[in-house]
Amino acid sequence: MSKKNVNPALAQLISFKMDVVCIHEGDHNAYLRASVSRDACFTSNNGIQWKLQQMSDLKAEIATLVEGEGQEVVDVNLAKKIDIFHRMEDELVELQLRHDADLAVYNKVTGEDWKSTPKSVRAKNAQAVLSAAKAIVG
Repeated sequence: MSKKNVNPALAQLISFKMDVVCIHEGDHNAYLRASVSRDACFTSNNGIQWKLQQMSDLKAEIATLVEGEGQEVVDVNLAKKIDIFHRMEDELVELQLRHDADLAVYNKVTGEDWKSTPKSVRAKNAQAVLSAAKAIVG
């Protein structure tokens, strides 16, 4: 059986994250280990989504500035925005590395692949939820 080439930084990050999750020893903490690793996946995925949105917004700003190219103020501003965008690309690589490590840890802890669940905009049966809430509150 051949061993996959794993990025050394990724392997180290996985090891560190496993150490953190496995601080919670014993069978009675199995759910806690799964929960901590699931939360890490959720958080790192949200970090990626946030960064992608920031990059999308910045792309729109760059596109607007390109229309006014040739003016010194615009060109200076454009250069700054491009520099920021390139740094965001580098950051996105690091965020993805973090998420890949979180996914690997979740898989090791639970034996399952983590899946992002879309945020629900509204309860499936809003009226039933509202009725149940009113019954609880009184």
